[in-house]
Amino acid sequence: MAMNFKIFESKEVADLYLADLMRKQIHNNPESILAVDTHEELSAAYEKFVGEVKNHPADLSEVQVYAVGKDGLDIFKKLDLPSSQIYTGGTAEDLDNKGKKKVNVAVLNLNNNKKVGFNNDNDDLFKAKEMFIYATGSNSSEVVRALYEAPLDGGSNLSDIKNHRMVTVIIDTDAAADLDSDIVDYYTYKFA
Repeated sequence: MAMNFKIFESKEVADLYLADLMRKQIHNNPESILAVDTHEELSAAYEKFVGEVKNHPADLSEVQVYAVGKDGLDIFKKLDLPSSQIYTGGTAEDLDNKGKKKVNVAVLNLNNNKKVGFNNDNDDLFKAKEMFIYATGSNSSEVVRALYEAPLDGGSNLSDIKNHRMVTVIIDTDAAADLDSDIVDYYTYKFA
């Protein structure tokens, strides 16, 4: 288990950080398989990611992008990826039915209802080599606290996240509002 919180002063800085992580993943592994949550909360981060890739070109010839949720992958078409590399089905079955290798990175929005990923089957997502969990705004503070305090043996999505081998939780100070101040101080991150 390696869950690491990164707390940023604003949503915009959190978006930039997530965009940079995604760009570096593709740069370091041109055969990356990304499972990306299509929740609208992530749209600004994805816009910044596309901008990052345009400013710092990367080999996208083997990159595969899978939707986690309905709609919302149009932004990735701005990367000029062939349609054969973008999978828009948005269900666990779509991800499973492609006969693909293991997901390198799952980018997931942490919802107020303590859900991430698919509504029913997150097995392939939770088997990803790395997970980026994203939450911003004061309406997310309660679920962020619940993730931080989730028991390791709880059998919930939050416990599954906490048990994953490599998780980066990307939040802003508003989403961190229900965490103890010493925790916030420890995990606050400056990103230039």
